[in-house]
Amino acid sequence: MVELLALDTKSIKNSISMRLLSSVLSIYFLLTLLVTGIHIAVEYQDAKNEVQNVLEASEQTFHDILATDLWNYDLEQLNITAESIKGLPDITGVEVMGADKKVLFSSGNTLERTAEKEGLFWHEFTLIKTMNDEGTDLGQVRLYSDRSVIINSIKSGVYTLAINAVIKTMALVVLVTIVFRKLLTVPLGMLAQHANSIDPDHAVFKRISIAKNNNDELGVVQNALNSMMDKTVETIKKLDTVNQELEERVIERTEKLNRTVTQLDVEREALKEEVAIRQQREVALAQSLEDLKLAQGKLIESEKLASLGGLVAGVAHEINTPVGLSLTGISHFEHMVEDINKQFKAGELEEDDFVRFTKDSAELAKTIHVSLARAANLVKSFKQVAVDQSSEEIRQFDILDYLKETMTSMHSQLKQSAVHFNVQCEQQVLMMTSYPGAWAQIFTNLIQNTLIHAYDKGQQGTVTLTFQLEAQQLLFEFKDNGKGMSVDTIERIFDPFFTTNRSNGGSGLGMNIIYNIVTQKLHGSISVKSELDGGSTFLISTPRTLSDK
Repeated sequence: MVELLALDTKSIKNSISMRLLSSVLSIYFLLTLLVTGIHIAVEYQDAKNEVQNVLEASEQTFHDILATDLWNYDLEQLNITAESIKGLPDITGVEVMGADKKVLFSSGNTLERTAEKEGLFWHEFTLIKTMNDEGTDLGQVRLYSDRSVIINSIKSGVYTLAINAVIKTMALVVLVTIVFRKLLTVPLGMLAQHANSIDPDHAVFKRISIAKNNNDELGVVQNALNSMMDKTVETIKKLDTVNQELEERVIERTEKLNRTVTQLDVEREALKEEVAIRQQREVALAQSLEDLKLAQGKLIESEKLASLGGLVAGVAHEINTPVGLSLTGISHFEHMVEDINKQFKAGELEEDDFVRFTKDSAELAKTIHVSLARAANLVKSFKQVAVDQSSEEIRQFDILDYLKETMTSMHSQLKQSAVHFNVQCEQQVLMMTSYPGAWAQIFTNLIQNTLIHAYDKGQQGTVTLTFQLEAQQLLFEFKDNGKGMSVDTIERIFDPFFTTNRSNGGSGLGMNIIYNIVTQKLHGSISVKSELDGGSTFLISTPRTLSDK
């Protein structure tokens, strides 16, 4: 019992009973404060109402006396009467004013005589003298009282109420503490002692018997603890059996683990040898990859040169026609000059012959001039495009005019197809600071890709090339109404060596070259949208101005 009390005393500050007692007493204390405060407020208001009634009753008592003194303008008697009124217990100030609102008498705590005006309250009435059924307004009287009068009247009651609340609170604390200790603290301490005495190493427990009523909360806890201890005994016995079985399994599995470790050591040595072999293969593969990248670069360069070579062949074919026409015209002109010279020397030259000679000479000169101008234009366009593709330098150029020069250089390919190319741009001149050769390669590859893949031979179609500026970005859209592409083709369109028309000259490098030029050289992006029989759209976005850095 001594040990139980020691345990109880030691843990009383953190016990449930103390926390419950603290909660109950806190609530009771707050309720007591609230009720006491309300009671004091009611007492205060009742006392104030009583004082207010006294002030109003004083009007009935002193009205006629003050009115007579003021009517007779006997100020000395008025002062005596007012002082006697002020002497009443509940009145702390008197103020008499004439009909002109001028103060005739003021004594005690009034609005004009005291600085503490918050506690003041008063009753005001008018002095009226009635003669011959007619009333004359003589002035006004204010009877003052203040908070101290009310406090003095309820002081004894408040003290009594406070002492009563303190006594009841202390009595409740003592009674509740005794009851809580007897019904809760001591039994819970005994339960704690029994629970603390449980030894899991011995499967024998002393049953707990402290509850007087097995149906209350302590009885339920006691029964639960006894049931738990019974189950614990059974569980410990089962655990002993399980531990024995586990020890046997551990020994068996330890032997298996040792054999496994030995096998893993053998496999680890084999794995090291395989890793060494794979590392050698990775070195060889890395070298092969470098060789493959070098070969790919050469193939791309070859593709670019092949494209330039095709451009040379097309331009040569185009130049051949105007040059041939010019040579034919010159030959015919020489023959005409020889004939007219013979007629002139023979004296057979007539006016009609000379007129016909001048007319034919003018037509031949015009034909030769047009042919040579066309050849010169072709040479100029080819020269600019070829120089830009070989030099790869940044310069300022009009991209719309450059597109025309590129398409002029490809005239031999374009005139053999039934595809119409439509260029759209809100501006007449669109200056760029970039790589013109890169743009020539983009235009050439896109046009060739469309002619080879988007349309069958002889099939009519329309390709729209749209240029648009957004801030300092150039948006270039290349849209055709041809065959379109499948989802698989769209996913692989920019892969190197991928083509769907290798039999007709497709190398699989055209779109890959465009992708590399746009993303790496022009620092832009390219995307494609397409569906079967719905045409294809390539959208390229690049900076309008590039720097050498």
